[in-house]
Parts: sequence; structure tokens; C-alpha cells
Amino acid sequence: MEEENFEKLYKESLNTKKFDKRITGTVIQISSKGEIFVDFKYKADGIIPRKEYSDDENKNPKDEFKPGDVITADVLKWNDGLGNVLLSYKKYKREEYQKIEKEQKIKHAEEIKRQKIERAKNIEEFWNNIKIGKTYTGTISKIVDYGIFVDLGITNGLAHKSELVWDRNEKLEDKFNVGDEIEVKIKDFNKEERKISLEYPLKGENPWFAKANKYEINDIVTCKVVKFAPFGAFVEIENGLEGLVHNSEITGLRRVVKPEDELQLGQTVNAKIINIDKEKLKIGLSIKELEGTSAEYGYEEYISGKNK
Repeated sequence: MEEENFEKLYKESLNTKKFDKRITGTVIQISSKGEIFVDFKYKADGIIPRKEYSDDENKNPKDEFKPGDVITADVLKWNDGLGNVLLSYKKYKREEYQKIEKEQKIKHAEEIKRQKIERAKNIEEFWNNIKIGKTYTGTISKIVDYGIFVDLGITNGLAHKSELVWDRNEKLEDKFNVGDEIEVKIKDFNKEERKISLEYPLKGENPWFAKANKYEINDIVTCKVVKFAPFGAFVEIENGLEGLVHNSEITGLRRVVKPEDELQLGQTVNAKIINIDKEKLKIGLSIKELEGTSAEYGYEEYISGKNK
């Protein structure tokens, strides 16, 4: 009676397995043809033909499995015509890969969503805490003719060239590099437009003062004409230090309408310092007060020539 019950239960279990689409069993052997025979506690063994092992035809099952190893495969047929259950390992692996890929895509999407929420939170916190004069350490992200853009972690700010160097002719690329860390201060900002202007604390004191402090009012200097304006001529007192000779201070011989009618670019003349404005960083000079003293530079001949 017990044997009959056992046989009945065994047959029921075999019939139940017939509804399985995937089985897990033990590798019995791997034939010379690359067929894998599997025992999965069924009345017939399972067989994985070489073509059902992998999408890669050059892949050898003996490199991955040996008798006694556990293997999982999908059922293709419960009878392959030779009494074996036809199995596919590559179908199982393909579905597993797709499942993993799908899970990874879901995780990736969730991570992107989390990062967006976190970034939005950080942006809001950044703009709530920003204030003029606050110091940040950022990274130079871009250098242009008019300044540098600094990545502050949340957004970029612009430090204008005038905030970075004193000499307007200096190239920013000679002093700064993309990727360098830089300490900056907030000069101004606009929350609505999301714009930030930056200062550069390490710019240091204007070298104009060090140069201008060497001179006093009534000092006589030899300088060179470097630029004209409608109201006068700019002269170079020394490298990096310029002054202005107003039209009324060029000559006492006549009224000057255009400074270029009386002077030439590159011309060397003697001039007297008549004003030093350290607040506006300006120096005023007079050639008129020393008129005729620049003969060694050809000034006297030039003036006399103008009178002819």
C-alpha cells in the first residue's frame, strides 16, 4: 500500500514538472559534441544541444561547466523525440540578461530622479544663502577675452577681466588655466536671472600706487606720447604709468583744438606734473610750463615748424 502511494506521488510530481518553463538540475555529463545532459529529478534527463548553449558559437560549455555542477535552463520540449527533455541554456541566459538590464535601467532612472531632486534642493539652498562678499572656492571652467567663468559647484559666476588683473593688456591665459581652483568673492548677483559677478581677492593692490608714489607735484619727467583723445594727449611716464596732458597744457603759443596737430605719437617730451589724483588714479601734466625745454627731443623744432 505504501509503495502504491509513493508511486502515485512520484507520478504526480513528474506531471507537475511538465508545467515548468524553467528547470534547475545537475550536470551529468558533457558529450564530445558539446551536449549537456542534466538530471533534474524527472523521469527523463534534460539535454542542452550545443546550439542551445550560447549565442556565441565559439563558446565551449566545458570551459564553464563540469559534471556535478548545478545549471538552470529553459524548457523547449518535454520530449525531443529521443526521450529527453529539450532545454535551452542560451534562452535562459538571454532572459536573465534582459531582466538584469531592465532592473539596471529602472535603478538608473531612479538614480537620475534622486540626483535631480538633490540638485534642485542644493540649488535652492545655494541661492538662499548667497550674499555679497561671501567667499567661494571654485574651478575655472572657461577663459574668454573679457574674463573667466568659475564653476561654484551649483552654477557658474563671471569674474570680469578688470577684477582679475590691473594691466588691461595682460592676457588672462598667461595667469589662469582651465581646471585650476580659484578663490573668489561675490561682487553682485541676480537671483531671477541666475547671474553672478565675482571678485578676485588675490588680485592685490593696484601697482599704480607703487609707481605713482615715486612722484610728486612739480616733478619734471621725460615722457612719451602714446595716445590722443579729443581733450588731450596721454603720455607714458614709465611702463604701466600714464598721465594726461590736457589740450590747454600742451602749448601756450596758441589754442589747441586737436592734440595731434601739436604732438606726434611716440614723441618724447619734458613735462611737469601738476596734479596727482589718487582716488581717480589720474595724473595731470603740463608741457606748456616747460615749453622749449624739449629741444633735445626735437620738440622746439617741431613747435617752430608749426609757426611757419
